[in-house]
Amino acid sequence: MNTIKKQMIEINQLCNESDGIYHDIAQNYGLSDSVYWILYILYNSDEPVSQSDLCSNWYYSKQTVNSSISAMAQKGWVLLEVIPGTRNKKNIILTEAGREFCAKVIGETQEIEQTAFSRITAEERDLFISLFRTSNQYMREEYEKRSSLGKRGKERDV
Repeated sequence: MNTIKKQMIEINQLCNESDGIYHDIAQNYGLSDSVYWILYILYNSDEPVSQSDLCSNWYYSKQTVNSSISAMAQKGWVLLEVIPGTRNKKNIILTEAGREFCAKVIGETQEIEQTAFSRITAEERDLFISLFRTSNQYMREEYEKRSSLGKRGKERDV
């Protein structure tokens, strides 16, 4: 097996392992992964977060966002606020109950993250982020090149 192939398998295994750790944390609190991550995003955001922000910036589908927000609203953790001057765009606001829940769940996660990542030097963390960002950029570029070719090829088969 060539080196890049071996490395990609290992990188993908590591990504899945990381996802699994966060999945275990979410499950520990009885949360789906999407609800957990949306709470994480809301709790850490200095700016209001809209449903469309979650779709465009965090790569969630509209259906996932809507069902997650609905589940969180039923628990009393969030409410939706129409953004003035827009037709349907809404910000997701943590309620006091939501903020308290996040302080416990997300607060614990952040303690785990900070303790774990403090064991890596600042330079290594910066390098990791830079390389991960670059890898994602190149993957997206290569996928988009091929997906546009694949779409044209499929059109001919129809």
